Amino acid sequence: MVSRTKKYLHMKNTILILCLINIIAISGCSKIDNTYRNAAAPKVNFDGNAYSYLQAHPGVFDSLVKAVNRVPGLADTLKQKEITLFAPNNRSFELALNNINQARMDSVPAMPPVSINTIDVAVLDSTLCKYIIRGKIMSGDLMNTLSDGRDVPTVKYGYVMNMKLLFTNASGFVGGGPTLINFSDRNRSIFTRYWVTAKTSTIDISAANAVIDLLDAGHDFGFGNTFIRAVNKR
Repeated sequence: MVSRTKKYLHMKNTILILCLINIIAISGCSKIDNTYRNAAAPKVNFDGNAYSYLQAHPGVFDSLVKAVNRVPGLADTLKQKEITLFAPNNRSFELALNNINQARMDSVPAMPPVSINTIDVAVLDSTLCKYIIRGKIMSGDLMNTLSDGRDVPTVKYGYVMNMKLLFTNASGFVGGGPTLINFSDRNRSIFTRYWVTAKTSTIDISAANAVIDLLDAGHDFGFGNTFIRAVNKR
């Protein structure tokens, strides 16, 4: 009788231990899954307009501010209109100018180098406006878009760009990392193979009149060959 009681108690204790282990395991998995499932861009607020935001980051957006200031009325657009700004940093302009001036040096006859201060204003205007989208668009507004993303018009000229959510990976969890945005120049084509895409590093910065998304430092300002050909047109 005593032996049966001991066996019963031993079995009961074993079952209780197994139940506790399962509860702890499920609880741990639940916490991890929720962390990944709810991953989103951190909320960043800036007390000022889009132009003020660029000015508030010396050493990062100096080239962009210089380019904007060369185009009549464009600074006012960044200060007053409701927009979504994809901001290329100084490195993006450096990459573009290096490629442009290399092509100019290799041309026959060779062409003199250019800078932000000497690029044709009309070319600079149409290119800069590719980075300025009408209206304030947060990443959450793209959740229910098509697989190819959402086509969006630029603030001037009605040129069409494309915004698409990018779900990054984290700790081996596919698509469970921070949400970013792929920003593409469609090159007036419906075929994605002709699009040129820039990746973002930070998104959803909320300014007084704008949503600001920061482009990765590896982005070539002007989206590559189209800009190079426009600048180097004889």
